[in-house]
Amino acid sequence: MKEKQADSEVQPFSKRGNGNEEKFSYAKIWWIGFGFLGVQLAFTTYNAFLPLMYRAFIESRALIGLLMGTDNLIGLLLIPVVGAWSDRVNSPLGRRLPFVLVALPVAALTFLAIPFASAMLWALILTEILFTTAMHSYRGPVISLMPDHTPPEKRSAANGIINLMGGVGTLIAFGGLSLIYDIDPRLTFGIGAVILLLTLVIVFKKADRHPPYIDNSPVESKNPIREAARGIRVLFRPAYLGQLLVLAAMLSYFIGFAGLDAMFPIYGGETLGLTEGRAAFILTAFAGSFLIFALLAGWIGTRMGKVPTMLLGLAIVPVLFLGAIPVRDPLIISAIFVVAGFAWALVNVQAMPLIADLGGRDRVGFYIGLYYIFTMFGQMIGPFVLGSAMDLMGNHGMFVAGAVVYALGFVLLRAGYKRLGADPEELARTSQLDQFEAEAEEAAGSS
Repeated sequence: MKEKQADSEVQPFSKRGNGNEEKFSYAKIWWIGFGFLGVQLAFTTYNAFLPLMYRAFIESRALIGLLMGTDNLIGLLLIPVVGAWSDRVNSPLGRRLPFVLVALPVAALTFLAIPFASAMLWALILTEILFTTAMHSYRGPVISLMPDHTPPEKRSAANGIINLMGGVGTLIAFGGLSLIYDIDPRLTFGIGAVILLLTLVIVFKKADRHPPYIDNSPVESKNPIREAARGIRVLFRPAYLGQLLVLAAMLSYFIGFAGLDAMFPIYGGETLGLTEGRAAFILTAFAGSFLIFALLAGWIGTRMGKVPTMLLGLAIVPVLFLGAIPVRDPLIISAIFVVAGFAWALVNVQAMPLIADLGGRDRVGFYIGLYYIFTMFGQMIGPFVLGSAMDLMGNHGMFVAGAVVYALGFVLLRAGYKRLGADPEELARTSQLDQFEAEAEEAAGSS
């Protein structure tokens, strides 16, 4: 892989972009961040209240959970296809905005329709499917706008802004829309739909049609489903072992993140003697700490480098988890979670920019699709993995298993980084498409 990448000419973005790299400003990233604010607001509201609507028709909690899981399933199937497709779109609006412009109004309309559809089960299920399909059709492209507008060396700081804006969306959902729900659910979803449309207006007005930090030259259009399948198949070839290990690291530590989020209320109730509500509230120390330190984590990543910063966070979390095992004081657990939230920010704020770097100038959308595949799969199996550890070892197995998967993430990330063949920021300045096509043809010939 090193030899192949050494043959790739590393050009400044302006040679194959639109020549506007000197116009970068963090102000534009704040505006683009409104797109992620809308994503987080909509999904937070959806996750909080749709189970309540299903409860009116379905007694089984397992079946309700299965229906809610269609969100992740649709995302796993759709996001990589849309990402690969957006890398090859050539239009007057550029590569990403056509998806945002088409899918976001559909998402807002179906979001508005959810409380009206809740009168009938079949209508609610259909509306949920349409809503999640629309959301996942623009989620990848709207996230890709950040690396499209940001030079590689500044993407960590820029993603800190994006994460902060997403946190604001979550706060609006929990602190505002949730209170309105008791008055009238139609108001909650109606106001949310209006906010979604406002984010569309802001992103459409502020985003460049042809951003300077991706390749805007014409690319032959391909079948997006076939393109995504080829990309996933090529990922398992020896030349891409580094990229695969980096993605596997993200899957591993997301198992720990999602498992802790789901299992801690049980641990808090049975081991710490807390009510379910107080146990869940302790998790806000983790989430709040992440939100507070997101910008700082981005700045640290810009100074230290993305991977070294992630490795630092991945080294801290297992120590904290193992140290929490004998603790029975909720205040001390909360303090541990505050530090863990900072460590999590060191990891997660750098993750998506790192994956965007691996996509070079012309495969950013596809690689962000891969990021969502691996992290969403980690979130899907995380509660099962940590729950199984609790069954085998007792409740403290949650922290043991969490420490193990974060430590495994450290090992995989370090190994993948060594096998990339070049610094991620150098890869971000190269064309990945020619090498991909060569690997895809070779894989097709050997199959």
